[in-house]
Amino acid sequence: MAADVQDLVDDLADALGRPVALEDRRWRLLAFSAHVGPGDRVRQASILARAAPPDVVAWLDTLALEHAGEVVDTPENAAIGMGPRTCAPVRHDGALLGFLWVIPGPVGLDAGQRATLATTARAAGATLWAQRAGGGAAHARIAALLAELLDDPDAAVRARAAGELAVRQGWSLSRARATPYAVALAELDDAGTAAEVAERARRRWQADDLVWRVRGTVATAVAHGGADTSGALARALADAGAPHAVASAPFAELAAAREALGAAAAGLIAVQQLPALGPAATVEALGSWVFAARLWDAAGRPAVPAPLPALLGARSGPELARALEATLDAAGDVAAAARALHVHRATLYRRLARAQELTGLALGSGDDRLRAHLALRMWRLAGSPALG
Repeated sequence: MAADVQDLVDDLADALGRPVALEDRRWRLLAFSAHVGPGDRVRQASILARAAPPDVVAWLDTLALEHAGEVVDTPENAAIGMGPRTCAPVRHDGALLGFLWVIPGPVGLDAGQRATLATTARAAGATLWAQRAGGGAAHARIAALLAELLDDPDAAVRARAAGELAVRQGWSLSRARATPYAVALAELDDAGTAAEVAERARRRWQADDLVWRVRGTVATAVAHGGADTSGALARALADAGAPHAVASAPFAELAAAREALGAAAAGLIAVQQLPALGPAATVEALGSWVFAARLWDAAGRPAVPAPLPALLGARSGPELARALEATLDAAGDVAAAARALHVHRATLYRRLARAQELTGLALGSGDDRLRAHLALRMWRLAGSPALG
């Protein structure tokens, strides 16, 4: 850790006459003062292991310190050997970067000392932020690693890039419980805007846990987070200004990011073509639209894929297509499809018979149903053009 961060910790310890420590947002020790005044088992263990013990981490997670104000006091927990603390969350532009801790001893900090702690926390935030991957050589290296992780066909290259990136971001030292990854895509008007949106999302996410790169007008973000990593990542990009964003399903191994990226790219096509699917979505929520978009794109994005030309070229073709689509969406339940279309079942049966006659499809065949459903989804992706 840079000397200026250590200097901040040492200066604060001198000013307060108490032990001080700086941890990152995952409770890993970044800097600590020489022993001054009171201490406890947790301080000793944290210094020896360079991280808080697991039982301490579990308890700290219950305190919601990430939502605390400038300075907050935490109570004693005799069960884990941790005495009372005074904590100042370390932030930069709203992004949580860590925590600055003071062991107050028998006499708590007065108002002036608490103000000094808050001031030092702000200075620590500025220093830590300057060392993060927001720009310059650090970000260039991360972009290079992402290129290897996401684009290289060699699995060994991807594994090496994943390992270096995980160590660089601290992901290899995650807490014991599983913490999934996700990758998301957003397309903007130009490369500069794409970079601005990605960087804004990174700041709002948590600086260490989101990295990004821009290729052309497309921003790609890889994030490390909690149970809703995928949904939260897509929303973060949309909230940062992306008109559409799609995140992959969560995955446990960072080296699997390349496969996840392919699904997210197909999902992005779907939401771009069909705004009703939402400005922010996940591959899991999009379901079969991801597969349809992938096939449609691979086929050259046809306006009217086979076997629909004969159907859509006929009189009332779009009406027949909607009848077929509603029935397939309802898994063949004609009564449910008729209700969705607000028509009588007999009317729907006639339209389905006509659709089968024009396309040569047999709705009693599972293969024909699949062909028809995929063709209709591709037609929707093309904007539902009419023929004739």
